[in-house]
Amino acid sequence: MSEKPIKELMKKLLIILLLPIFGFSQYSEIKPYVDYLEKVEKKSAKDYILQQFKEHDIVILCERDHSEISQYELIKEILSDDYFKENVKNVFTEIGVINLQPEITDFLKTREFDSLYVEKKLTEFQRNSTFDPFWGRYNYHYFLRTIYDINRTSENQISHYPSDSEFDWKKVKTVEDYTREYEIEIEPRDSLIAYNIINKYEKLKSIKNSKALIILNFRHAFKMHTITPDNDVVENAGKYLSDYFGNKSVTILSNRPVFFRKEKDWAYKLIQEGKWDAAFKKLEIENIGFNLNNSIFGNDVFDLQQIKKEMKYKDVFDGFIFYKPIEQHDLIDYYNGIISKDFEEEFFRRLIIQLKYFENSSMLEKLEDKSFRERLLSELNTKRIRKYQDFEYLIESRDKYLNE
Repeated sequence: MSEKPIKELMKKLLIILLLPIFGFSQYSEIKPYVDYLEKVEKKSAKDYILQQFKEHDIVILCERDHSEISQYELIKEILSDDYFKENVKNVFTEIGVINLQPEITDFLKTREFDSLYVEKKLTEFQRNSTFDPFWGRYNYHYFLRTIYDINRTSENQISHYPSDSEFDWKKVKTVEDYTREYEIEIEPRDSLIAYNIINKYEKLKSIKNSKALIILNFRHAFKMHTITPDNDVVENAGKYLSDYFGNKSVTILSNRPVFFRKEKDWAYKLIQEGKWDAAFKKLEIENIGFNLNNSIFGNDVFDLQQIKKEMKYKDVFDGFIFYKPIEQHDLIDYYNGIISKDFEEEFFRRLIIQLKYFENSSMLEKLEDKSFRERLLSELNTKRIRKYQDFEYLIESRDKYLNE
């Protein structure tokens, strides 16, 4: 046998011999997480969150991508529970401008509306809840419908308080109006959100209604301000709220991907490169909640956002819930009727004003084409269900740790 075939044979044998070692080294990286999860109390995500209300007045839940709907299925479980309806009753969200509060409150507590009128109002709120031409994520429609359906049959009524900065499209006729109404040009948006929540909460507390669930998306829930690698200070509503409420509040993170800027686009990865998700999959755990303090998860370096100063997860959140693996996370946008015929003109009016504000000349030029406008309307009126960006990579980065 020549020297070359011998070398090739030896190389293949070496690979075969190293495979078990490599597999073990990958699994060994998640073994400490697996060991912890085997010992921790198996309390469901819903029960864990409800337990926090027995120990705290305020629970801040860090929302995943707005569009991810399974998290709102969990929120529905929480809101439907008798303990929540009897003892908590209040839900604040970052989604929804504060000036909608009175109208939404009245709507959610009126039982005699027929189904067509309910759908009409839900769509109106979807359109008017934001400083964008409309809110395109289906989550808000689902969330409001959840509360309405619960209140329709329950003696204990749930109140919802949208808490984003004030904005009213009826007052916006020009780009100059948009600039004036767009408050976050003047005041950091997170400080406004926190102020709106605190101000309303204090009024509720005065009538002996002192508990509330607060849903804030991503960094808005962080109980720390952060500094970017470029030395920009990012102020987060969760920090303001944590400072104000102190030990009366608790902040909870749920399993989710990490998204970050990669050149001019967004890229996705998993927390700790997939180790967390791999540990839950290894033990087939799909629904659990636990405290981060004194846990291997809490002691991990915080990598949910690119920041200058190193922090640990327990510095930013108090608890963690794992609710469904990422295969079961569906992101839903748009639905039939969101841009109905009678709203088309108003939609394009808003869109043009916003595009002028952001100086998006290319999109403004496209809107002059009738066929482009028709395609846009068709797309927005079609429910879109999708997975996270880079989904296959997320699965691979998790599953590579599962070989023993």
